[in-house]
Amino acid sequence: MLAQSADQKKILEDSQTFMSMVQKKDYDGMMNLTYPAIFEKIDRDMMIRGFKMLLEENDYFKIDVLDLDKQRLKVSDIFNTDENIKYAFASYPMEMKMTFNSEDLDEKKKKVLMNVMEMQGVRAKFLDDNSVEANKLIIVIALNDKSTGNTWKYLNYYDGNRAYASVVPAEVMKKAKEYYANLLTKEKENAN
Repeated sequence: MLAQSADQKKILEDSQTFMSMVQKKDYDGMMNLTYPAIFEKIDRDMMIRGFKMLLEENDYFKIDVLDLDKQRLKVSDIFNTDENIKYAFASYPMEMKMTFNSEDLDEKKKKVLMNVMEMQGVRAKFLDDNSVEANKLIIVIALNDKSTGNTWKYLNYYDGNRAYASVVPAEVMKKAKEYYANLLTKEKENAN
């Protein structure tokens, strides 16, 4: 969907910027685009450490986030809550390459890994015995309210994340869940 409004264009731009920051491992930049209320529940430095542990080479694996296909980035309509909070959703297929640092994975380990990824909604294929290419449809909740200084800030949507549920209005979380379910259904229909 092409952005129709200034808000939608801003969300598209910010989403592209965020993904570029993920690739460059610009953790402070990522945190600056994050919905600030989450830092009341999860310490900013702790979030940065979590991203570093995930994205930087560790003892087990290395993740390389692949370039975002900007044509596949979509933004929903802009919605408003009764509390005067504007919100929307951005969606895109996040693609990455994961390389395992240990010995080559045998068929049994590959099967277990593929099953775990599939249960998390990740489509994956092995490139060789120690690297896998994976993609997952991601949605981001875009929020604009008093706490953001009436600018757009973002949270990745994770169903059942209690920290998010405590800072994001229930109406928004419910709509995010519906939006994500509809996207997954359309994706599945298009695959058939």
